[in-house]
Amino acid sequence: MTDDRDEIRQRTDIVELVGQRVALKRAGRHWKGLCPFHNDKNPSFIVNREMGRYKCWSCGAQGDIFNWVMETQRVDFSEAIRILADLAGVTLSRKGTVAPSRREAQEKAMADALAFFRDSLTKHRDARDYAEGRGLGGEVGDHWEIGYAPDVGEVLASHLQKRGHSLAECKELFLVDTDPGGGFFDKFRGRLIFPIRDERGQLVAFGGRVLGQAIPKYINSSDTPLYNKSKVLYGMHRAKSQIASTRTAVLVEGYLDVIACHRAGVTNAVASLGTSLAEDHVRLLKRWCETVVILYDCDTAGQKAAQRAAELIQSAGMTVRIAVLPEGNDPDTMLRNEGPGAVLSAVERTIPPLDFQIQQLRQRLGPNEEEFWREVVTILAGAPNHLELEKHLLPLASEYPGLSDPTAARSALLKMVTQAKKGRRPNQPAEDPAPILEPVTTLNLPGTERALFRAFIEEPTRDIVWPTIRESAMFSSQQGRDIALALSTAFPENPPTGHPSTWLHQIDSAVIQDHLVEIGLA
Repeated sequence: MTDDRDEIRQRTDIVELVGQRVALKRAGRHWKGLCPFHNDKNPSFIVNREMGRYKCWSCGAQGDIFNWVMETQRVDFSEAIRILADLAGVTLSRKGTVAPSRREAQEKAMADALAFFRDSLTKHRDARDYAEGRGLGGEVGDHWEIGYAPDVGEVLASHLQKRGHSLAECKELFLVDTDPGGGFFDKFRGRLIFPIRDERGQLVAFGGRVLGQAIPKYINSSDTPLYNKSKVLYGMHRAKSQIASTRTAVLVEGYLDVIACHRAGVTNAVASLGTSLAEDHVRLLKRWCETVVILYDCDTAGQKAAQRAAELIQSAGMTVRIAVLPEGNDPDTMLRNEGPGAVLSAVERTIPPLDFQIQQLRQRLGPNEEEFWREVVTILAGAPNHLELEKHLLPLASEYPGLSDPTAARSALLKMVTQAKKGRRPNQPAEDPAPILEPVTTLNLPGTERALFRAFIEEPTRDIVWPTIRESAMFSSQQGRDIALALSTAFPENPPTGHPSTWLHQIDSAVIQDHLVEIGLA
């Protein structure tokens, strides 16, 4: 595995890797940007290609390519290695000959099922016609890997069994099910198939839409050993680059809406599937962006779901905007009926959640009704900040029946909102100014010793200072002696060659590695 890690380091450009999420600009030997690990207002985050490290001089976050993936994608070290190996095109070595793991067998069954669905689409004219009629044929269908599950009882089950897969295992993957007699039959039948991949591009589930008007219209995989529907957003593996670039995600309701948005040029669209937006979905979005535009159906269920999603996203400290669609429309129907421009315009015409709630309230009740004022006070009590509250107070107060003095009405309305806030459990803590983060300093070397180690880090001068560094007793500071001893221990014969990114990890002490990174990045 050590050789695998070395090869991954050599093939991975940390500037390109970090640059997928952080807008970086060259600043001398470094690349600089806003730190993604705290509320950075002035760029304090740097990345250095030669050192193979990133560091924030404000909050202290630092690390190499493996730390970056672990922190930004919330995975452990072994998973970070796998992700980076896939990106770098490195095949991880295996010692000895071992039987395929259970996960490998599951992934192979999913891949074989996808190949079967894709092939079936080419053989069924009615399914192809339906896909083409929905704009899912040709390149679009290939891009999103659209398939078809024949309306036959156990054709997939038979295919998977012939391929050597355990049907009991395939049942756990939501590919087949059992009848009362113990036989196996296909879970998806007579449906257009949409493969569901996680943010890394791993195939984890399938969704199916019936060709006609049968009920249920949609079937999505339940949770399986590979799939947790509360943690996967459809289209994330294709959208994450644009989401990271724009720091904005567009949240829609299903796979047809995701595909429609991408076809219209809104390539940062994703969707939750078979479940309402969950906290894990929000955590996934927060790893990649700061703003979420909610583009749900304009029917009652869609608008209620939009309001719930907005509350969940806001409680995570993210900015929310809501796109209000015309009656009877969703992104898929808008694209088919009005073209890409209509979808793009809908994404651009957004309003804050508070405006959206008041707009929804006005569709049900008027200012002449007491219930309107009870509900509007509750809505205003949930304002994310005082400015947002002030924006609505006076215009609403001027509509209160029977009061000719809008200023007095505003004061009365504010008092009611304040009282409602006291009895309301907030979604998030009251706004506090961002903490002032002091620069993290862990190294205190005399100038001459710092200069020596700086010369060691640079390739042209490394051999010149190597004899001095090997004499650790010559250093006056304890930190200097520790660094020198760690270097001579890690490289007992000759100094290392190449950029520090290729040899820093050979030093046993993480503290010493950090000291050298600090010297190299200063």
